[in-house]
Amino acid sequence: MGYVDIRPEQIYEFEEKVIVDVRSPQEFEEFHIPGAVNVPLFEDEEKRQIGDVYRTKGEGEARKVGERIALRKIKDLADKVRKLKEKHRNVIVYCWRGGMRSKGFCEAMASMGIDTFRIAGGYRAYRQFILRDMVRILENVEFIVLTGKTGVGKTKILRLLKGRGNPVIDLEDLAMDRGSVFGSVGLRRKVSQKMFDSLIYEDLRRIGEGPVFIEDESRWIGNVHIPEPLWEKKGKGIYVEITASLETRIRNILEDYTSTEGWEKEAREAIHRIRKYLGPQKFSYVLERFDRGDYREVVRFLIEEHYDRRYKTFGEPVLTLSCDDPKRCVEELERFLAERFYEGKVQDSSLRRR
Repeated sequence: MGYVDIRPEQIYEFEEKVIVDVRSPQEFEEFHIPGAVNVPLFEDEEKRQIGDVYRTKGEGEARKVGERIALRKIKDLADKVRKLKEKHRNVIVYCWRGGMRSKGFCEAMASMGIDTFRIAGGYRAYRQFILRDMVRILENVEFIVLTGKTGVGKTKILRLLKGRGNPVIDLEDLAMDRGSVFGSVGLRRKVSQKMFDSLIYEDLRRIGEGPVFIEDESRWIGNVHIPEPLWEKKGKGIYVEITASLETRIRNILEDYTSTEGWEKEAREAIHRIRKYLGPQKFSYVLERFDRGDYREVVRFLIEEHYDRRYKTFGEPVLTLSCDDPKRCVEELERFLAERFYEGKVQDSSLRRR
């Protein structure tokens, strides 16, 4: 067989498969097809070297340098692919645009007697496909949108729902950000827009259709934005307002934001970023309390004097639930789901996972 080119949508037709990204580790880290493994044809430094030659001596010389590097590594690469093939049977390869790297990689594997598939057009073609197909999938999805003020525990409730087998899209988890100026405090990773879109698509595809719980996020979550089709669909969803006492909200925020070493420096920087919204007097009060370690008072003050005053919902709630008791809140949401969509019958968790 050698290797066979396939369209991006065909990767979902394979059951026993492994998707292999042959780009450099740095490229892979920035974005990749979810679930793919990285078997780089060129390491980061090798890719930079080839790029330097391309800029100074042209494509022909750069190609020769690339071929020399690849030839030295072909046996090691083949060993890695053989091991993957033993476990997964079908190896699907891609690079950025389906050009020289994936073509050269697959040809090299063929010369070693290893059959592969290659995504024609590479990651770029995959991205174009998922953005189109996301629109199709969303036609059969109805969002139950959890809305509520800062700290009421919307994300906690979503994760409890998901843990019990309910269909959930956790945008903050996918974005690695909590969606406010303090959103990245204590979080060490950043997610690119391409990666965020891919993760959303794969979750939507896994869920398939029907009601899906989601949080009432603003358009931007940290450094990424919600794709237009999902944003529009969320706006047409069924809104459920989550409430909680001030004490619960303070406790939720402190638990979420103070569990990682070094969070204080990041939180202090975030306070400086909202200085213009607080004004000089309130800013000085918050910073003084923060530097004294009175974090509970800082959270209380920011809730009452900043976040609650700026709070707005993007839809009219059909139901309001107190979630001081998260377990009871989840049970109420499951009851709402059953009554609204399944004629009052509680669905088996394995069916809810679909």
